[in-house]
Amino acid sequence: MADTATCAWLMDNADAPIRYRTVRELLCDLNAAKALENELLSHQAVGLWLRNLKPHTPPQHRWMEHGSFDFCLENAILKAVQLGLHGGLPPVTDAAGFYLAKMEKPAALQTKRKDFITAILTASLLSLAQVESDAVYRYMLASLDEMYRFAQRNSTDIYLSADECRTLTGVPKCWKGKKPFIKPDLIRAYGYAFPLLYDIAGMHSLYRLRDPEASRKIDAVVRFVATDEFHRSIADGYGICITGKRTYLAMGWDPKCPGWFDVQAYMQSGYMPQLLFFALHASRYPALRETKWFRDLLACLEAFRTEPGRYLFPAGWLAEQQGYAVMGRHLSFGENRHKKNWREIESTFYMQLLKAE
Repeated sequence: MADTATCAWLMDNADAPIRYRTVRELLCDLNAAKALENELLSHQAVGLWLRNLKPHTPPQHRWMEHGSFDFCLENAILKAVQLGLHGGLPPVTDAAGFYLAKMEKPAALQTKRKDFITAILTASLLSLAQVESDAVYRYMLASLDEMYRFAQRNSTDIYLSADECRTLTGVPKCWKGKKPFIKPDLIRAYGYAFPLLYDIAGMHSLYRLRDPEASRKIDAVVRFVATDEFHRSIADGYGICITGKRTYLAMGWDPKCPGWFDVQAYMQSGYMPQLLFFALHASRYPALRETKWFRDLLACLEAFRTEPGRYLFPAGWLAEQQGYAVMGRHLSFGENRHKKNWREIESTFYMQLLKAE
């Protein structure tokens, strides 16, 4: 439950994006949120990221969904959500129309997760942003079924043996003997049904359907990930896929919790924006909130409490720079960074979101 005194402080001190999210998400006051919509949409950062979200004609790049540029869907829509934007606002659905139209084709495929990354991240992030579409939800629910079927194997034995790897030909030198190779039979049987970081970012949006069967499958997928065995056995980035004779693909985007075995040690030497991004989305899953990892994270972050209900993180933790949003490159909530208390405002709001259930 939101701390009302802290929310009142945020309403007195924050810029439009945090004030809008405070009343809409923490206080659940939809009338107050409606009254702030025009101010939100007039905010400079909101206008910038709406422009990034809507592709040019023709599009700026061949791959508009996946990439590190600000105009790539995965960064633009995650930043839009960070700023409080959602599918209930007409400028958002207008800007996302290009991607909604593209979802019709993958939504019609018999097997949803045969396409690596593109459709998975598109559906997950449109759903996260509450951009309502029958195609998105058909894809998301079928994709969930495929992940659930993979998780029901209850096995992290997904890699070729060392002897099997030695029989591979045409392997780039940078991977040979250094990266694990995923069993081709698994890809043929399940597609890319391994849970991805993009799934953790967007899959929790399906809870709002209040479908007990879908919720049960989400919990099962998350519990498959939230184990010591998964974190010990799965390589960073999953490893290498064999896509054909002498052709290979680095998979990437594993959903392991940063600092799973030692949060405090990770906070001292790891990339904190990545942990903060992951934790914000992980907190939406009851199965992850129950873990020692999440409890330890909350305890460690208490070291940055200033006054009751307020926090002050190091400036470097709230990163804002070009790069992948899922790696924590766009964590700013839109505060004017010339304000003396911008870090306290953003840190405090972050902690309110993390503690909200």
